[in-house]
Amino acid sequence: MKTVTYTKKDIIHRVAKEVNAPDLQTKSFVDKTFRVMAEMLIEKHERVRIEIRNFGVLEAKPTKAKPKARNPRTNEIVYVPAHRKTHFKAGKIIREVLRRPTE
Repeated sequence: MKTVTYTKKDIIHRVAKEVNAPDLQTKSFVDKTFRVMAEMLIEKHERVRIEIRNFGVLEAKPTKAKPKARNPRTNEIVYVPAHRKTHFKAGKIIREVLRRPTE
């Protein structure tokens, strides 16, 4: 099965078509939107949640330290410190569409 990869340029082009605006003007808005979302996710709060209705939720949440994690290549025991990770949970509409059987 082939993977389709969309880039920010593809998003800019589609949004520009939707709003009937030039790609260059739309690029500015899309860039700023992604930049602001990234800045929100990396804020110094322990947990950050960006909820976008009908799309999904982006979260930055803490993980526990793992003192006895294992490197699968070398079988070496390594320490993984506590850190934050990102998580995306699709909204209800997207989940329902993706759960439908493929034809």
